[in-house]
Amino acid sequence: MQERERNTEGDFPRFIGFWTEERSLTVMLLLLVFHLFILTPVRFLSHIFYIFSVLFLSLALLAGLFTMVRQTALRWIWITVVVGAILFKAAALVASGPWLIVGDTLFTFFSLSSLVYVVYLQVSREGPVTAHRIRGAIALYLLIAMLFAFLFSLAEELVPGAFSMPGDWMRAASSSGEAFYYFSIVTMTTVGFGDITAVHPLVRSLVMLEALIGQLYPAILLARLVTLEIETRRSMK
Repeated sequence: MQERERNTEGDFPRFIGFWTEERSLTVMLLLLVFHLFILTPVRFLSHIFYIFSVLFLSLALLAGLFTMVRQTALRWIWITVVVGAILFKAAALVASGPWLIVGDTLFTFFSLSSLVYVVYLQVSREGPVTAHRIRGAIALYLLIAMLFAFLFSLAEELVPGAFSMPGDWMRAASSSGEAFYYFSIVTMTTVGFGDITAVHPLVRSLVMLEALIGQLYPAILLARLVTLEIETRRSMK
């Protein structure tokens, strides 16, 4: 019994330690891909898919919490925003209202902002560049797209009509944010289908900023990391 308790006590530190390793960047990427491209699009099929989508996003935010848990200066701020985001998401499952949407969006935005910072620190830290860090850079790219999606969602909630989009998308955009995930990815990759367009001047500025980041990020950070990873492998031979 005592041995089992000691093993249980050691599991949590090992779990926290995992999120400080480079391997966690690959897991983070898998979580984000599953959330963005599988769970989010099928949320309309059943309420259970929406719950799983919220669960996976909360898991990604908690992963960032475990990564930062040893940084005393940011610990309590990070805990507050992550717990706030999870509580608002849980409340949105059983109730509805504009204040819930705004609160959920704000807390999730701040949580994602912190997570972007955490992943960037792991990706850009000193040492040999591995495939895990390259996957982490891809995860960071997706996190930035999600960050802008929540900004767009908040803008539409606070200033209705900030975006021009098909009428049947309006309710889905405000309730699930799936439309803004789509718009953000399309903007970041500068595809620009034109089915959703920014109308408000400030929102257009955000769209231009995201498009610039979407072009410069792969050309600067990703290309640099891939080059360093190739040099690391060559030096190990």
